[in-house]
Amino acid sequence: MKYRSLIAIAAVGALALASCGDDDDAAGEATTPAAVTQAAADATEAEATDAVAVTTAETTEAVATTEGADATVAAATTEAAAETTEAAATTEAAATTEAAATTEAVATTEAVATTEAVATTEAVATTEAVATTEPTATTEAAAETTEPAATTEAVTETTEPAATTEAVAETTEPAATTEPTASTGPSEGSEPAGSDVAGGITFPVTPGPDWPESLTFTLTPSQEAGGLIDTATPLAEALAERLGIDVEPIVPSDFAGVITALTSGQAQIAGGLGPVQMVQAEDDAGAELILQSERFGSYEYVTQWFTNDPDTFCEDTPVEDPESGFLFCNGVLDATGPSDGPIGEDHLADVAGQTVAFVDQGSASGYLVPSLQLLNADVDPQDDIETIFAGGHDAAVQAVYDGTASVGVSFNDARTTLVDQYPDVGEKVVVFAWSFPIPNDGFAVAGDLPEDLKEAITAAFLDIAANDPDVLSEVYDIDGLTPVDGADFDVIRDLRAQLSDLLE
Repeated sequence: MKYRSLIAIAAVGALALASCGDDDDAAGEATTPAAVTQAAADATEAEATDAVAVTTAETTEAVATTEGADATVAAATTEAAAETTEAAATTEAAATTEAAATTEAVATTEAVATTEAVATTEAVATTEAVATTEPTATTEAAAETTEPAATTEAVTETTEPAATTEAVAETTEPAATTEPTASTGPSEGSEPAGSDVAGGITFPVTPGPDWPESLTFTLTPSQEAGGLIDTATPLAEALAERLGIDVEPIVPSDFAGVITALTSGQAQIAGGLGPVQMVQAEDDAGAELILQSERFGSYEYVTQWFTNDPDTFCEDTPVEDPESGFLFCNGVLDATGPSDGPIGEDHLADVAGQTVAFVDQGSASGYLVPSLQLLNADVDPQDDIETIFAGGHDAAVQAVYDGTASVGVSFNDARTTLVDQYPDVGEKVVVFAWSFPIPNDGFAVAGDLPEDLKEAITAAFLDIAANDPDVLSEVYDIDGLTPVDGADFDVIRDLRAQLSDLLE
């Protein structure tokens, strides 16, 4: 072995003298390594020439196709590794050598005289490897390896080293990686194990030094308060888990209480804010709007008008929805979405003299929008009807179901909130009209919270929507969330201006 090494070193010297010309010429001539192979082959077994010839032939292709052209990682192995033919015959040895982390090692003839310099495409499949005759001076070592070509092919098919060589090529001292073929982090598009990622934030987060010890999360009482607290608790816990601080849910007695809680600093997060509340939160409470709810693939909804007296308000026989069994008339069932509204407004004039169950004075779909519709139908919502404020959308439906009111309004379709308790609610309460589209409800945070906390809260909600959708669905039947555009609520600002007398 020592005798052969001496011959190999002599071949390196001869080749170094022959390549004292321009380095660019050496880099461009893919046949130079073959000449050295011939000189060294005199001192080795005959099959070495074939092995190097195969490797050299594959070098030209690798040079043309390998992006990581500067990956000389495998060339800097120790002399001891050069004595081991077993290491040269394996892909892992060919792909991983800690000493290969520096380009300075490439300049030494000792490091060049190794089996792995020929056995791996990382050594020969680089522009710099071709530009120097040193890697090809290892003919003797390559000759002792019976499967150099097979090893080279295996390494060529490995995709991980190619990704590593690009980073190495951009520095004069390549990063020292002992396992180039192993992934050092998550693959593209994957998430770290045990954590969730949303908005560029990894959960759970570490609370900032200026974050409060706890947060209060106020929710709009658009349905029965006790049941809302029960369903909101898992959402608050999901937020707390991601934010690293306690989150307490509360449900005020009315819609106005939600805005009061934000204004007074009693609450720092508000959810289920109807469009009127979104405007009030931003304009009156100085809150920051962060997200808007999605339902049934839409970020809009409508006011639905319903009655227990279809003979008065339906111009046709009510039609049953084959999926829900609920009844509709005046063509409402033909609607494909909120953008089809308004529908059946011609029959709103018949509401005069009736008892109407509204939701709350702060509700867009439960009061402001239907009041505007009544005014447009020449019906005064204060003087021409008997008004009931039921306190929630489900309560307005129940008022009509029970006969307390003959007409009611709610979001579409609030009848689903009572179907478990009253299976025939969809038959006794018939929807006869829709309003124009209204922007969906959403979420806001107190304006004086630290900016990084606002971002973390927003990202936490988005993460919950993506990874724990049932938690949101249980609270307000939310299917998804999207960053909010405050301009979407300008229609509500205009509405408030038009109905200022009703809001006093």
